[in-house]
Amino acid sequence: MNMTRGILLFGSSGSGKTTLGKKVAEALGYPYFDIDDYLWRKDTPIPFTRMYSRAEKASRLMHDISPFDHFVMAGSMDSFNAPFVPLFDLAVHVDAPAELRRQRLHQRELDAFGERILPGGDMFEEHQRFLADSDRYDTDGSPCRKRHLEWAATLPCRVLYLNGAAPLTENLTVILHEYTALIASSSVPEI
Repeated sequence: MNMTRGILLFGSSGSGKTTLGKKVAEALGYPYFDIDDYLWRKDTPIPFTRMYSRAEKASRLMHDISPFDHFVMAGSMDSFNAPFVPLFDLAVHVDAPAELRRQRLHQRELDAFGERILPGGDMFEEHQRFLADSDRYDTDGSPCRKRHLEWAATLPCRVLYLNGAAPLTENLTVILHEYTALIASSSVPEI
């Protein structure tokens, strides 16, 4: 029986890891999992306000990836990464300048929630807190760059560090090249 194996993209909110992760999964023909879908409860009036427990996060995600030989996932899993670390063949830290991240996050939230995030909207304060929290990635936020880089240094798999401000196709090419080299060197079991 094959154990599921995968690629993780992680880093700051707004760095481009989700978009890049989807492109990697598409190029490889692997299923894609957005870790945010396993963090936040959907049964709240205001999205992204109540998390699943640590055990629920890990259990739900492991349940969904287990049927697959390979996967790509993107997001932050600071509080529940231990059971997944042995499954990663490649980890990719994606970062981008703070102002670009903030612009992307605001646009993403505006596209998803419209006027609810604007002044007077029921999500305005939550949106402002989210932007402020994401600005703290460079210093002491949760997650934060320092903790991500320290964690990356402990991973038993190959780790890439990419600039999310670079063209998407450029970052995609780097990941696909590295992953293909891993497979060719037999570091990754083929299906």
